[in-house]
Amino acid sequence: MKRKSLFAILLIFSIACERPDNTTTSNSEIDIVPIPKEVTVNSENEGLLFLDNISVYYKEKKISNLVSVLESDIKKSTSIDINLKKSITASADIVFEIDSDLAKEEYELDITDNIVLKGGSYGALAMAKSSLLQIMNHVNQSIVFPKINIKDHPDSEYRGLLIDLARMYHDIPTLKQIIDLAAYYKVNYLQLHLSDDQSFTFPSEKYPKLATPDRPYSKKDFRDLVDYADNRGVIIIPEFDVPGHSYQLVQVYPEIFGVKNNYLQIDTKKSNVVNIASEKAYKALDEIIGEMVEVFDTSPYFHIGGDEAWLPHYENVPEVEAFMEKHNLENVHELFRYFLVRMNETVKKYDKQMFVWEGFRREGTIEIPKDVVVFGFETMYQLPSHLLEDGYSMVNTSWTPLYLVNGGVKNPRAQRAMWSPEYIYSWNKWRWEHWWDQTPVYKKPMQLEKTPLVIGGQMCSWEQAGEAEIPTLRKRLPTFIERVWNEDEVIPFKDFFKKVEVNDSRLSKIINDKRQDTLLLGYDFDGDCLWCN
Repeated sequence: MKRKSLFAILLIFSIACERPDNTTTSNSEIDIVPIPKEVTVNSENEGLLFLDNISVYYKEKKISNLVSVLESDIKKSTSIDINLKKSITASADIVFEIDSDLAKEEYELDITDNIVLKGGSYGALAMAKSSLLQIMNHVNQSIVFPKINIKDHPDSEYRGLLIDLARMYHDIPTLKQIIDLAAYYKVNYLQLHLSDDQSFTFPSEKYPKLATPDRPYSKKDFRDLVDYADNRGVIIIPEFDVPGHSYQLVQVYPEIFGVKNNYLQIDTKKSNVVNIASEKAYKALDEIIGEMVEVFDTSPYFHIGGDEAWLPHYENVPEVEAFMEKHNLENVHELFRYFLVRMNETVKKYDKQMFVWEGFRREGTIEIPKDVVVFGFETMYQLPSHLLEDGYSMVNTSWTPLYLVNGGVKNPRAQRAMWSPEYIYSWNKWRWEHWWDQTPVYKKPMQLEKTPLVIGGQMCSWEQAGEAEIPTLRKRLPTFIERVWNEDEVIPFKDFFKKVEVNDSRLSKIINDKRQDTLLLGYDFDGDCLWCN
């Protein structure tokens, strides 16, 4: 073990500003994203320097995975071949500790004569690790840390990112890059959109014909991703989008999922909705969900989709009408609500909580259970205000500015749905807006009062090729995370974005990717300035 204090080293970090020791400094003066709640200087004009081998102490076996991640990230970001070695004493250079007195996502990072990372859970320790990486610097062949204390926790329990695997292929190395990006900025949930009209990406063993050939993922691939993410404090949530967006299911297994509507002259070859009046379909959905939750075993959640299902397809179909009569369902809207309730029961059977997109209307006889979390994205099916009034927990996935759509959709304005970081910075998790003039929030965003029922937000990257993800996400994602980590703006955007730029350099080394996106900062689709008076 070789460590020592290095006087005047804080000149490197620009943290010392003639303050006495052990005083609280502005949390905006260090380059951590998202901005931590509380920062205290432990020692003036002094830092902690490590020369070569570094000893690490921890009790829980799983923390060894986090230590390996830290070692790898340090080597990548500094090009220094350091070694983290397990110690049997708590006086080691670096100490990791799960502290039951801290909240689940609360962490503390204390750097004095050694480095102590405490967290209320493994995930909290992973976030402390990310903060440690962001304040680390290196001099020649040594790494240096400022002597400070950080106490931090997020304001939002759900901080998500969605990646669309069904419409555009992403290889495994790219997905690992995305996980590294997410972990670096303390994203705790990564939702994978596994099925849609274009493809079905999950390799079901019970329904082997489902997997689309040009989406060659194996269960081993997905299990490897789950472990990779879990080691970094990120949980992968699977999404199986039904009953709409299900063209692949209907085409491959029409005898199970198809419904033919002779009245509308629609056969199964033109349908993308699952037959929700078929017990065969319910049995198959149960089995596929069972396979998915077994692979994505770290997730407490399962996303069932539930949006944009064309319900008229079920009308005037004898077998559907017979099913509805048997279950006392007055119309296809009640049939859809019945489906959601039934899916919720299936998901709960596997000890998961169900997520759905905003897709059911407010009026209805069958009650959608309040333990279903609704992702509000468009405001066309229900207004967020109504969902909250009715007692539903929500995740804000407002189309504007949280959707990244790099081509693929028909509307030319939506094809360029790639909002600037500063526009994202102006958003908050109680605001919904949309670019489409048919939505209720087109002319004026809906700004709601603060409520704990909005548990967080999610940035959604739709229809993007794998190679486009890092360039478009690398500066938008941390800006979004800042707004769900800190509900109120801490500093002006121009000052915050400097922190993003500083961290982006280190991130480039960790993910071995320097590609950047062209950011039209402050301009909308038509080139009009969003921030000019």
